[in-house]
Order: sequence, then structure tokens, then C-alpha cells
Amino acid sequence: MAEESTYQAKGYTIKQFNLYMSDEYKPSETIEEIAPEDGNPIDIRGICPGFKYIESLQSPSLRMELAMADTMDLISDLTGNEFIQIELESDSAPDQPLTIRQRIFKIGSVTKSERMQAYVIYTVSPEAYNNETNRVFKSFKNKTGVDHVKEVVEKYLKSAGREYSYEASTGNFNFISPSWRPFDVIAYISDKIVSSETKKSGYMFFENKNGFYFNTIDTLTKGELMNVEGNIPQFTYEQANVGDSEFNAYNIESMNYPDQGNHLEKMRTGAYVNTVIGVKAPALTSGNLPSAGSGSDGPSGSIKKPVTQTLLQVFSEAETLNDAFPFPKIKEEYFDEKKPTRTKIRALPGMKDAKTALDGSASAGSMDTDTVAASAYSYSRWQLLNSITLDITIPGNVSLTVGMVIECKIPASKNEEDRTVLDPIYSGRYLITGLIHDYSPTGLTTRLHLSKDSVTS
Repeated sequence: MAEESTYQAKGYTIKQFNLYMSDEYKPSETIEEIAPEDGNPIDIRGICPGFKYIESLQSPSLRMELAMADTMDLISDLTGNEFIQIELESDSAPDQPLTIRQRIFKIGSVTKSERMQAYVIYTVSPEAYNNETNRVFKSFKNKTGVDHVKEVVEKYLKSAGREYSYEASTGNFNFISPSWRPFDVIAYISDKIVSSETKKSGYMFFENKNGFYFNTIDTLTKGELMNVEGNIPQFTYEQANVGDSEFNAYNIESMNYPDQGNHLEKMRTGAYVNTVIGVKAPALTSGNLPSAGSGSDGPSGSIKKPVTQTLLQVFSEAETLNDAFPFPKIKEEYFDEKKPTRTKIRALPGMKDAKTALDGSASAGSMDTDTVAASAYSYSRWQLLNSITLDITIPGNVSLTVGMVIECKIPASKNEEDRTVLDPIYSGRYLITGLIHDYSPTGLTTRLHLSKDSVTS
């Protein structure tokens, strides 16, 4: 930046920081119809010394935690359903504001003193409220799994006016939801269907600052869905105020390696090799029910042939972030498909007519087979994605979001021939699987939880 620039690495601009006192809640309203602006806004930036904004690839909803130093007895008027609306920009990503609108669900950690009350306000996306009140009791049939997810988001979560990404899937997916929560319905579908784009399973349903996404891991790791024009941001671990990074906004301030190696855990969880068995209950017909006084339990359900998936197999099929296998020194016997270390049981949909215009040959049998294979790949793909994890802290950057691909340049511990080389394991491309923007009056900091399924050769 030019010398006269006022930009700072942790600089930010708050454009809106309001609490809306309206606590009306109507589960039948779409999120777009809710108008918190009608609820007497109160600017709370003067009594909120800090907050955390939280995204996760494993969470269907955004969250915030706001620390309050209340000198105006605001807490007396709070009921726990009010809205918080925040809009801010970070200097590291000008003209890319973060706009947050969430509903309060909890007020906790209250400490009272003579002239002030300190407490924490916990907020969540409005769709999370609808997830608790609008239960799903119906039969889903004659549509693809992704079509069902879209229906649940629109009809039961009442979500509208956001950005939505639904990656198309193959074949009809038929099942019954016995009064499940909407998020539970989507979770049930997510590891049992196959994408028509990547031809792989492993769907993730999550929310980030832009909206809701239902995409496969293999699509996310391509770096084309979230990254603007496919650009991969680069972050470098180097001494502060040194180097070419623009006002140090792309410097890594600190790093933490959650696990450099835990083979017992990976064997116990089936990360190296696992097997999935599909079980289908019998249809409730007279021929499948025990007769009176017969002493027989009647015919049992059918069991599908187990599908075993090794990490090496998944790596060879997956769209990986980098080009080399992440465990080059692990003995091959750990990946022996004859010795799975975890067995998962999957209840099969067991319904007829899985045909669609895309796949006219699909049948109930192929649906069951695909469900077992999809579950095996989904589980192993998630394990592969988390082969190497890294936590980094960087200057606040609200353009980043969960689901984006970034690149980290981390020097190796030892130099080669008096020159700095990159760490071959921890440098490379990562997927952002967790994100926290930590706001304080002194600056904005972003903490990223990164995962990758491969290393650079």
C-alpha cells in the first residue's frame, strides 16, 4: 500500500451494530419476511467490548458470542428472542462487508456489580429456530436427494433471500421422515446419495456468511465454488512487518498443530480402512409377520454385501487439494482391506422406483447398493480430508469463509544450502473447515481451522 494509506492489518470499519428489541417469532414466516428493523434499534457497540463470529463446515448454522459490559441495564428488557444485526468491513478485504443478522437464543455468564452487569449474548441464525419448531413428518419419494434437501430448506427451515448452492445428485431417493428435525433429515440424506457432477458421495450441509450449501467434499476441494474467479489466497508464516505481504494482512501470526499423528485414533475410527454393512428391514406384509402361536419370528430383513473402503482407494478416486498421499510412511498393512478397524451399519431405504430421467435403469436394488457404497465413501472421504489439520491466526479478513481453499507457505525447520525451503507436509493448499472472527476495540483477528487430504510432492 502507499505510505499515506490508513489501512492496518487488523483494521476494520463497523457500519452497523444494532440490537432490535422486537421478540416476535412466527415459525410460519420465511426468514426474508422477518423485519427486525421495526423493533426499536439500539446501537450496542459502546457496551460490547468484543464478540466472536463462528462458522464451521460441520455446522448447519452460524453462531455468535457477544461479550457485554452493560451499564444501561439493557438486560432487564431482553427476553432472548431479539435480533442482532452487524455489518463490518476489514481493511484486508475492503468492499467485501460481512453482514450478520442473528437471533438471540441465550443470555449467560451473568455477573453483577454496582454499576454494571457483564454477560454473554449467544446468537444463532433464524433458521435454527425453525429447525426446532417445524418437524418433518412425511414420505419423500420420486425426487432426487438434493431436491428433497431443497424442499426441506424452503418449506421447513423457511429460508429465503440468501445464496443457495445445491449440487445435483443421481437417482430418486425415497424414505420416510418420522417427525425429524429439518437438519436431521438433511443429515440422513447427505451420506447416502451420489453427485451427478463429481460422481462421488460425501455431501456436506453448512452455512457460511453467504448462505447455505449442500455440496460434496470433492467439489469444495476444487476451489472453484467459494473462491472468487478461482483465486487461491496465499498466507505466509514470516516475521511481522517483514516481507512483501501487503500491509502484512496475509501473514500468519501464529500456528498450532492439533495432531501431528495419532495412529490409534485413526485405526479406532476406521480412518485407514472401514467397512459398511447395509441392513434392510422386511416389508410389513402378512407373509413377513409371525403367525399367531407359531413361535417363529418370521422372515428377517436382508443384509447387503459389506463394502470396504481404504484410505488409499479413496485418495486415488478423490479430487484432492494437493498431489501426494498424506501418509507416505505408514505401513501398507494398516490399509489392508481384509482388516477393517471399524464397521458401520446402515439402514437401507428399501423402497422401489429409484428411476429418474438421468438414470432410467435404476431400481430399488441399485438404490440399496448405491446407499452402502455412498456411505462407505462419504465416511472415508471425510477422514481423508482431515488427514492433516492446522490452526492459524491471521489479521482479520472477513472475505474468508468456510468452504474456501487457501494456500499456506510455511518454512521448514531446517534450511537447505543456506536457503529457506517450504515445509513439505504443512505447506500447500487447505480447505477452511472452521472460522472465527474475533472482534475487539484494538483490532479484528481471524482464526482458521484448516484441513487437507494430501501433501505437495
